Amino acid sequence: MDAQILIVDDDAGSRTALANLLRDEGFSVAVVDDGAAALEYLHRPSLPRLIVLDLMMPGMDGWDLRHAQKRDPILAAIPVIAVSAAGKLPDADEYFRKPLDVERFLGAVRKYVQPSAGSPV
Repeated sequence: MDAQILIVDDDAGSRTALANLLRDEGFSVAVVDDGAAALEYLHRPSLPRLIVLDLMMPGMDGWDLRHAQKRDPILAAIPVIAVSAAGKLPDADEYFRKPLDVERFLGAVRKYVQPSAGSPV
């Protein structure tokens, strides 16, 4: 099954925690560890319906990835939920500071994506 949500975060613990949280809620998830890997993933035939994006990453950070995403007409429409311990992405569809308010975060995710059919909710 193709991923509904792409998580982009350089911190393995954060990536795993977000992926587990979303999978437990019935979402299909893919994870990558930086902006360059995310861009590569986003050029596959099947696009995610949401990007959960950490901002502070080495190499291509979240701001750079969002800028590249907005320049590509195919990728520009994918909503972004920015998640960061520091910094802000003014043009993100939603923004959360770490540590996450889990219920608010899940509510925001559900505005853009519904759990996969047949998954526990």
